[in-house]
Amino acid sequence: MAFETQKNGEPPVAAVDWRDVSTFTVGIVERAEGRGRKQAVLGPNAVRVPRREGRERVYAPCAFFRSGAEGIRPGEWVLYEDREVRRVLCRMTQLPDEGGERRYEVRDGAGRELGRIARIPASGKLARHSWRVEQPDRPEILSRNRWAAFARGEVSIRSTGRLIGEAVGSAVALALDDTPEVDRSLIWRSGKETVMESSGRDFTITAKWLDVRLAFAVAVLGDD
Repeated sequence: MAFETQKNGEPPVAAVDWRDVSTFTVGIVERAEGRGRKQAVLGPNAVRVPRREGRERVYAPCAFFRSGAEGIRPGEWVLYEDREVRRVLCRMTQLPDEGGERRYEVRDGAGRELGRIARIPASGKLARHSWRVEQPDRPEILSRNRWAAFARGEVSIRSTGRLIGEAVGSAVALALDDTPEVDRSLIWRSGKETVMESSGRDFTITAKWLDVRLAFAVAVLGDD
C-alpha cells in the first residue's frame, strides 16, 4: 500500500467526540486508498473511527498521542482530546507485576481512576495470555479467544462467516511460519454479557456501560 502525508490545501479529517465512539482502531491512516485516491493519506498517530466522508473511507481521530515522549515517564502512555495535545483524556501507568500479571492503572485528565487492566499469563502449554479489565462498580471483564467462545456457544451464528475467514487466514500463516505474528480475535465478556470484541487494534464496544477510555487504553497497550 502506498502512503502520502496530508496534501497541501486538503484539510485534515475532522475529529469526533470520543464519548460517542463504539467502533475504533489505532493508527496513522487518515484517508484510505481507494476510488479516486491512489495513496493513503497519513495523519498523526491517534485512536480513530472508521467512517465514510462522501465516497471516501476515512479514519476520524478521537484521541491523540503526543509525537514525542517529552513529559511522559517510562511505563506510561497518554492520550489527549485535542490535536494540540493540551487536554489529557486518559493516562495509563504500569504498576508493579503481581502474581505474574502485568498490571496497568488508567486515570482521567483530572487524576481520577477509571479502572485497571491486567495481562494474565498463559496457564497451559497451548494457551496464550488473556486480559482482565476492572471498571469501578462493575463486574470484571475477561478476554477470550473468539474461537473458544464460539465453541462454547457464546458467539452468535452471525459471526460464523467472519470466524471462517479468520481461520483460513490463520491456517495460511501457520503453513508459512511456525511462529506467526497473527492478530488475535477476542471476545471481551463480563459474566454472560459481551462487552466488546477486538481483532488486533480494531475494536467494537457493545456494552453501553463500558467507559470508552478503558477500551482505548486496552487498544493502546496492544495484545502483546
